[in-house]
Amino acid sequence: MLRTLLAAGLLGAALSAAPASAQQSQPPPAPSAQPDSSLVGLPVYSSDGHKLGDVTEVGTFGGKRMLRAEIGTFLGMGSSPVLIPADMFARKDDRIEVAMSADEVRDTVSRQKQQQQEK
Repeated sequence: MLRTLLAAGLLGAALSAAPASAQQSQPPPAPSAQPDSSLVGLPVYSSDGHKLGDVTEVGTFGGKRMLRAEIGTFLGMGSSPVLIPADMFARKDDRIEVAMSADEVRDTVSRQKQQQQEK
């Protein structure tokens, strides 16, 4: 169940072309809720230790704090932007770690791309 929720939250809005911080209609969060911009540039790893990509932006999407990361695709043929909700990753000393294996992340990204192409 957690993996299903994680997959949905991690990648449900992930292929959106709008930047996570581009929401103009919402007031800025209180200073204590400001996103930690020191996360930008950190590598993103799967729970099984595979590097998936890098954090490119920190902000809000749909009123929730999120990271935006560029995740490499199969065989290194480009990358896909993904949004990672703050409650679905852990910050380690030198990285961000999502609670999904690399295969689960790539399968979810692939399914999301297929669904978007069918629309």
